[in-house]
Amino acid sequence: MYRAAVVVKAAATRSSASFSSSSSSTRKTTLEACVTRRQMMMSSATGMIVMKSLSGNSGAKATASTIANAPTTWEGKKGLESLRRLKAGDLLANGAFRVEKVEPVDDYQVVSVALKHLKTGAHWLHIGADDSNNAFNVGFKTVPMDDTGVAHILEHTTLCGSKNYPVRDPFFNMLRRSLSTFMNAMTSADFTCYPFATMNRVDYDNLLGVYLDAVFFPKLEEQDFRQEGHRFEFAKTEDASSGLKYKGVVFNEMKGAMGSQNARFMRALGANLFPTSTFHYNSGGDPTAIPDLTYEQLKAFHALHYHPSNARFYTYGDFPLEETLMNAETMALNQFEAIDVSKLDISDEKRYTSPIVAEVSVPRDSVVNDPTKTAITSTAWLMLNIVKDDEKATLDNFALSIASDLLLSGPQSYFHEALLEPGYGSGLAPGSGYGNSRRETAFSVGVKGVGEDDIPIVEQKIQETLEKVAKSGFPRNRVDSTLHQIELDAAAVKPNFGLMVGIGTMSTWVHDGDALRPLRTLSLARKLKQTLDSDPHYWQNLISKYFLNNQHKVIVRARSDEKYDAKLEEAENKLLKELESKLSDDEKKKIVDDGIKLKAAQDGEQNADLLPTLVVAEAVDRSIKKWGSKEETLRLSSNNIELKLQVDEQPTNGVVYVGAMFDCSRLPDRLTPYLDYFADYVDQIGTSKVGYKEFAEKIKGVSGGVSIDILTNNDKNTPLKWTENGEVAMNIGSHCLARNADAMGDIILDVCTDAKWFGDDERLKFLIKRRSAQLGASVAQNGMGYGKAVCASKMSAAGELENRTGGLPQVALAQRLAKAEQAGVEEVKAACSEIQSLLLTPENVKRCRVASQAQDVEAGKAQLAKWLSALPSTGSKQSSHDESSLKANLAAFTPQSSSKTYVAIKGQTNYCTGAIETVGYEHPDAPALFLLSQAMSTEFLHREIREKGGAYGGGSSFVPSAGIFYFSSYRDPNTIETIETFQKACEWAAQPDSITKTMVEEAHLRAFKSIDAPIAPASRGQSLYAQRMTDSQRQNFRTRLLDCTSADMTRVAREYLSNKPMTVCIVGSEDKVPVDDASYECVDAEGLPFKVSTA
Repeated sequence: MYRAAVVVKAAATRSSASFSSSSSSTRKTTLEACVTRRQMMMSSATGMIVMKSLSGNSGAKATASTIANAPTTWEGKKGLESLRRLKAGDLLANGAFRVEKVEPVDDYQVVSVALKHLKTGAHWLHIGADDSNNAFNVGFKTVPMDDTGVAHILEHTTLCGSKNYPVRDPFFNMLRRSLSTFMNAMTSADFTCYPFATMNRVDYDNLLGVYLDAVFFPKLEEQDFRQEGHRFEFAKTEDASSGLKYKGVVFNEMKGAMGSQNARFMRALGANLFPTSTFHYNSGGDPTAIPDLTYEQLKAFHALHYHPSNARFYTYGDFPLEETLMNAETMALNQFEAIDVSKLDISDEKRYTSPIVAEVSVPRDSVVNDPTKTAITSTAWLMLNIVKDDEKATLDNFALSIASDLLLSGPQSYFHEALLEPGYGSGLAPGSGYGNSRRETAFSVGVKGVGEDDIPIVEQKIQETLEKVAKSGFPRNRVDSTLHQIELDAAAVKPNFGLMVGIGTMSTWVHDGDALRPLRTLSLARKLKQTLDSDPHYWQNLISKYFLNNQHKVIVRARSDEKYDAKLEEAENKLLKELESKLSDDEKKKIVDDGIKLKAAQDGEQNADLLPTLVVAEAVDRSIKKWGSKEETLRLSSNNIELKLQVDEQPTNGVVYVGAMFDCSRLPDRLTPYLDYFADYVDQIGTSKVGYKEFAEKIKGVSGGVSIDILTNNDKNTPLKWTENGEVAMNIGSHCLARNADAMGDIILDVCTDAKWFGDDERLKFLIKRRSAQLGASVAQNGMGYGKAVCASKMSAAGELENRTGGLPQVALAQRLAKAEQAGVEEVKAACSEIQSLLLTPENVKRCRVASQAQDVEAGKAQLAKWLSALPSTGSKQSSHDESSLKANLAAFTPQSSSKTYVAIKGQTNYCTGAIETVGYEHPDAPALFLLSQAMSTEFLHREIREKGGAYGGGSSFVPSAGIFYFSSYRDPNTIETIETFQKACEWAAQPDSITKTMVEEAHLRAFKSIDAPIAPASRGQSLYAQRMTDSQRQNFRTRLLDCTSADMTRVAREYLSNKPMTVCIVGSEDKVPVDDASYECVDAEGLPFKVSTA
């Protein structure tokens, strides 16, 4: 997996820029937890992992046991004490390792032990914690000096078989032979790492052996290099006259990864900030350069970089340290001698002596509201080295992340006021924020969607804003609000804490920097407070030093090109034709022969029994985990209404979570398209008493924000047909430290009763234009999500509703409203104010919830009662008798079976989706379909779509709550061919001998690793609240799943999938639109009829 060079920014509100794009229209549904589309966790200001409050006032004291879904154990305490007793110089694992340093980190109730492998010099960091979700990571400093993607392709090829496990794909095989809570590999700008996590000790040892063998003793066969990296192949493998093509998993992955405006711009920004070092290059690989990489170069890169002397090993959790050290020693490390890896050291970037300006071209977004405003300008500075042991630089790094938050996050931020409010652009430029994931940090800020005439104005405004801050500094109350977000994030218990620390440490540790940097956040927050108390000019000096007096300054100006991707495709095809014209008959024959050999290897049997595995009967409990949710009533004193209340007493570490669900079903259906506008805007427009900037700061100072989600639940027996049991609801909630419960209640009350829809049209106009730009840019990068939404909209009422509120119809609506200017503002505020008056009444509350520690439950109840009692009681009528309600529209839905849709986007890769109607969650066949989707993904679709087809990913999934069986591919070079593969998968599964007992066993493991994945305490019981999923229903599904056989899976394949109508949606490149196929409805990224370009 390629990780674009990560730029970690300050704690952000929804309006801040982010390096990772996500669609507001996508919601995640699992069997055990429900995560809806607008739930957002405020990240820490440095991207470091935080678990504990800054002071004792919250009543929270984080311990690792709160992360592990279990109370603190005597064994866990004993294990931590044994680590505390270690001292520098102690030898472990029969003298193979020497303890270098022992450092208890009391902020997190963990003990860190730094060790060195004496024979090779390998570094090892162990974080002992009373946490059963144990993690491992091994990382290597990787320093490519070109754009061929050698580090990324090596990451892929390394996992294609090794000395002790010479099977074709041990990594993907282990995904179905393990109960890992996480398994992956990732390539960053300057390191490659291989992390996993699991709660099972046998599983841990199994994965440790496979991972160590993979990285240190890979086969690295040329055939695997050709499959994963790049190769020549003819369009039809055996037909040398069908046209020469480039193929390869990474080649196609990077076409997708670099296929957006954001990705191309950020790459240009990084390349110009780092003109001479490894950071200048695309470590994932640029598709135009990937074919230049040779097999010999790949092997040489591995020999130098993948050696224990260049390795960093990380372990976390409650498993005994010495046992793991012994295993690593015997499995790998004792077979190596130390080598000199100093040639891999990276020097600080050579600094510019004066600012530079770079002009670049980038792709145009698939949907653009104003074609005269498509440029981007951004100003960036290279700042400080965070690897050196420099206490002042360490504090400055933390402070710069806080400054980034104050400069960029929320409508009250400095650059929001200077750049976005005046309308210079549609949003912040890609990459805006402070990045401290490299050895030298950087900051960038700019605007996208800007007109040519405004480019110099924007650049001047950036300079003026920084001069203003350098003169006056930041108000202390706003700094404190950002630090409060760190405190709140510190208290929020996270099930993947150890894993995230293990990944976060690599960026500095591989350069011999502080390995514990991810755990320094709280101490640095205290240090910053002390510094601000003693130095009133700290901020002024910081801004002057790193911004105004910093000559390593880069201005990148980008013009978007509507034909950008088409030109790349044209150039690639021209090059291939030239190369093909020079091929001799013998060379063509070799390409054909190589392709046939690769296909034969992909089709060949592999002895996966060489790999270790868990046994379902031993590793999987037949009983569900019960969260002990309590059903109570909440009486509203103002109108004597009793509401259903769910109470979840959980170890939430002093954080209180509340929510209330409002019935939307009787709203006039004409308001349905605006539900997501209401959810997005209601807490961003201020109140009659407080402007939107002050209100944003108020929210930030006492809570984790207001989350508002649209939830759809239908009858679990017949989810495809809307029934009286169906519900559409809006959940409004928040979370806070217990001491702030009253203040949080006041915030929610203001949001629900006093949102200022009228009186500030400019604010609404800005929000509408921003939404238009965000949705327009989202289609190409979230093609799979949009494709599934299109399919579901043709099959069920619930799917049609979700598509209306979060799919392509929302993209089209956003563009129309933005173009309508004031008329669009009037339309939105009229609809949203009506939704508020009709929906937010106590009579419409379906149920509510409090999740907290036992001692904080009453505080949660009190503030729930407080704001719900204050809602205006206007009766329960939501729609008049003469207009259709949302509920009536759902009931009238008519499915369009086996429809085909092609959504044309700008890009070089495609997203293919197929969907078939099946049965609901409570149907006896649902577990067999769920299990079948696991087996079909690993046993058929992975081979056909990824290995043979070259897509980055593909598989099948069954969503019991929707009654739909999905097929999908991701960053796929193919379109119609992949849809045919989906249909072949159904026929394969229906054959009597296709599914073996081994496949069933492995499918069970793959299924339960997601079903039984660790859940944050605040989310325990959420499936009952959000999805009405009872313990009895969950247990029935689990029992049936465990009892499922290969015969059951074959039977459901025949009954529900084989030769059944498939609804299809392809979100793909414009040059592959099947305009001559009358069976396809061809539309553009707004869902409007596709128009063939005549240019």
